[in-house]
Amino acid sequence: MEQIKKGNVLTFRVADGNVIQLEQYDTLPSTLALAREYARNGYPDKYVVFSQKQSVLESTDEKKGKNEVEEGIFMSCILRPSFFPSQSGFLGVLTALSMIDALSAHTDRALGLGWVSDVYCEGRRFASASLEGKIDSYSSYEYLIVSFRILLDDEYFPPRMSDIVRRIFEEDSSSLSLMIAKNVLSKFFTLYPHVRTPEKFMEAYQRKFILRGVRTKHLLPAKSVSCRILGVDAESAKLIVELPRGEIRQISSRSQIVIPEKVRINRNKSTHRA
Repeated sequence: MEQIKKGNVLTFRVADGNVIQLEQYDTLPSTLALAREYARNGYPDKYVVFSQKQSVLESTDEKKGKNEVEEGIFMSCILRPSFFPSQSGFLGVLTALSMIDALSAHTDRALGLGWVSDVYCEGRRFASASLEGKIDSYSSYEYLIVSFRILLDDEYFPPRMSDIVRRIFEEDSSSLSLMIAKNVLSKFFTLYPHVRTPEKFMEAYQRKFILRGVRTKHLLPAKSVSCRILGVDAESAKLIVELPRGEIRQISSRSQIVIPEKVRINRNKSTHRA
């Protein structure tokens, strides 16, 4: 990748010609909070806030909490999309595919996709993405922010694998986090133009989906009920579940389902390897 660094902002061109500006930090409380401020102040399309560490406040009792630091890839990308909010339903699917495709070059472990944009390694959820947008008075996006969170573990992402990738693709001494971040962005912006044509990528997503058959909880207003995950609807990206008496439901919000942190994986099906 051709790249130019000015201050803490790295400008580089990815394979499909997109030019990305990436503002780097060692540690931030939240890349999303800073990207949101930038978006409101008019920062351009494809401007990324990136950090290798993110501080997390975990409450330990009612009076105080403690700060912990997560290490990995934390980045929020500002988008100025031309499509309407009603056409963005598959954007989460694209983020998941971009992460799993980029990460596969750095591990020989089994990777799989959850719902909508979770990535699992050896059955443990370690990566996800979220979307936040602001709609203008014309019911179009003023901005949209895609945030990626990837926790890196030497057991699953050994330095030797990354050294091989670096020798092949990188001309500088980028950190593992930055190298993977640039690969994720490159994959994402290759897929991004197809957000309104899900038939071009949903088959790949379905092949890598590993939650079929997993039992979890469907969260209702007054209670939760057990359910079995059947799959993801190819036309809406909604999660399809089966309730105890055989009723089939489609779920559109993560607030309606308990997302499994760990799942048992079938190594012969729905996994992705380098």
